[in-house]
Amino acid sequence: MASAAPAPKYFLLEYKYVPDILEKRTPYRAAHIEGAKKQAEAGKMVMAGAFGETPEGALFVFRDSSVEDIEKFVKADPYVQNGLVPAWHIKPYAVVVGPLP
Repeated sequence: MASAAPAPKYFLLEYKYVPDILEKRTPYRAAHIEGAKKQAEAGKMVMAGAFGETPEGALFVFRDSSVEDIEKFVKADPYVQNGLVPAWHIKPYAVVVGPLP
């Protein structure tokens, strides 16, 4: 009997933004988005986006990435490097319903 392939492992990366993010992000936005796109093109990031009426933070969904790789992404992100993200957290995410292979 063939064994089933292991389920993909997901992580959530949550950013907390500074209150005036819309005014401060402009010089860094293109590089921030480009970094996320590279992760998506590599198959490591499933989706990402800001949340809140006026963005108060962002959520990134990573698939089959290690915590160390996600931390590298965070440390290289211009938003983090330039103080627009005062806090961030990586959490395991157990997908029960959704886009599973």
